[in-house]
Amino acid sequence: MKGTMLIGREALNLRLEVYQKNMTNGVADTLRKSGGEVIRVAEPKTPIETGELRRRAFNEGPLKSGKNHVQVVGYEKHAGEWDKNRAYAVPVHENMQAKHPTGEAKFLEHAVEEVSGDLLAYMAKELKKVHP
Repeated sequence: MKGTMLIGREALNLRLEVYQKNMTNGVADTLRKSGGEVIRVAEPKTPIETGELRRRAFNEGPLKSGKNHVQVVGYEKHAGEWDKNRAYAVPVHENMQAKHPTGEAKFLEHAVEEVSGDLLAYMAKELKKVHP
């Protein structure tokens, strides 16, 4: 019986390792796709003057933070490295008084609100593809 349990344990451990790797990769891929969906929805909401702000959108990750994986979506990833007169995503995003011919204030926040209800269902559906 001990020999059978040992073989069973080894087989189970191998299967769990494969499952863990597949799930980790599946979660990472799904997080990236989810971040891309936020950017896709935010883009038409992003004000256009020159188009520069839209080009500064980024979707990075997932990044590991302790036991958590985090997907970072935003604008002006390297804003701290730019001349302060060229970094403008936050003021454009936050200025509720501005009248934009195209786009709106709170463009990223509105995109997150719009897709957030669907993201968990989307992630669950995508992860079922990894391990039905």
